[in-house]
Amino acid sequence: MVGGGHNGLTCAGYLAKAGQKVLVLEARPVAGGGCATEELTAPGFTHNFHSNFHGLIHWGPVYRDLELERHGARYLWPENQFAHVFPGGDALVCSLGVDETVKSIERFSRRDARVFRDLAREYGDALKNAMVPSFFAPPQRPSQEIAPLEETVDGLRALWGNFTTPNHLARALFDSPEVQTWIGFWVAQLAGTGDVFGLGANYPVMLAGSLEPFGWAIAVGGSNKLAQAMVSFVEEHGGTVRVDAPVRQIEVTDGHAAAIRLDNGERIEARTVVSNLDPRMTFLELVGEGELDEAFARSVKRWRYDAMSMFCLYLALETPVRWQAAELEPKVQRCFAVSMCEDLQLLEDNASDCRLGMPPRTPGLFTVHPSLFEPSLAPAGKEACFVEQIAPYELRDGSWQDEREPYAETVLARWREYASGLEPSNVAARYISSPIDIERVMPSMRHGDWNHGEMSQDQLGIFRPFYEYPPYRTAFDNVYLCGASTHPGGSISGACGHNAAGAICEDLGIARWWG
Repeated sequence: MVGGGHNGLTCAGYLAKAGQKVLVLEARPVAGGGCATEELTAPGFTHNFHSNFHGLIHWGPVYRDLELERHGARYLWPENQFAHVFPGGDALVCSLGVDETVKSIERFSRRDARVFRDLAREYGDALKNAMVPSFFAPPQRPSQEIAPLEETVDGLRALWGNFTTPNHLARALFDSPEVQTWIGFWVAQLAGTGDVFGLGANYPVMLAGSLEPFGWAIAVGGSNKLAQAMVSFVEEHGGTVRVDAPVRQIEVTDGHAAAIRLDNGERIEARTVVSNLDPRMTFLELVGEGELDEAFARSVKRWRYDAMSMFCLYLALETPVRWQAAELEPKVQRCFAVSMCEDLQLLEDNASDCRLGMPPRTPGLFTVHPSLFEPSLAPAGKEACFVEQIAPYELRDGSWQDEREPYAETVLARWREYASGLEPSNVAARYISSPIDIERVMPSMRHGDWNHGEMSQDQLGIFRPFYEYPPYRTAFDNVYLCGASTHPGGSISGACGHNAAGAICEDLGIARWWG
């Protein structure tokens, strides 16, 4: 297993319990990939370096199949899931309970509140009965997915919602600009931005997924505790997880992988190789372009990273952030995630700036506050939090090395328009992670792309990452892919690893022990 991110560990866990001899090789000092937890800012302040809130891992079979709670994983579900604050001091809050959420929406539009309640039921059914099962299964052909929806007006409406952009869908569903902005901003957090066609399909995941019986949760002790529970399961079933073991080469002979070569020169023979890395890293770098036939090389080079990454600022605060909007809507002070900007147009402007190679001039920010709910992450009375903003990997002018500090000040100045507690005297320490820093610290996130490839219509489903080969397979008969570059893509679900394990068992005649 090349790469010990959570999908690699998931795949390894299923195969190890199926009786296979499994070795996971992770380049970093700790397994888990984006499930990383470190004291980035100051002693006693612990931050989740990438993945902060986990939903899909609980909705599908992985958490139960790998007995992750028995192996040490614990979670908290914040009652108030996310909020959006507006100029003038107002806010909208999504709570786990749909009734509470509807009350918040009614302050802006009674009609939108009714629509939201109906969507919560409709999307909840879709999430439970269609979407979650589809995530934990190989992708279908597009015609198979679409055909059942073509027979009715309701089906066509759902299909249109899947094809359009999150922002178009927000404007079509809701009347209030505030409700549009609140839900549009939240949906865009799963992948991409609000102006990408095809990502309207994320509405059930983010809208119904934020309500009971679903909800987004915080890992007690930090997100890496999930990864360590996975490591424990792998090792309990005879597998081995090695850290500080970067892979230099996948040796191939006659279209067949023969061995793995580590950076230290160690050679490890392998009957089957499973890569948690994206196709470009796996085949152009580790296998080597010279070992690829022309058609497969073109398929690999077709794979695109997202032009947009994230600029993240992690803060150790002497006292927690105080939101101006809490005077009108007290629940905002106890929200796990809080976003801020004027309207959807600003978010579209942010995306346009990024595509022009410019850090957004008026950033629309997304902040996360796990230590309010999980006190082990910060000293008593203090807060460990962070703020993120979409940002281009490549700058048209200058470099992130020069721009990271000035842009951190831009972000903080923008945040201070909506909250107090961000004054220099209250910031004990900070850590800046620009797109190039993400790539440096997380080698598997090329271009600072945490999804291992752009999440867009031509790189989703059966097209993720190759349409020329069955899902999770490649041009090499014993080399598989199991990471976020495969269906269903990014986020902490374990679905890619789960599905890849199924494909490997099918090809090798291994009996599956799971459903």
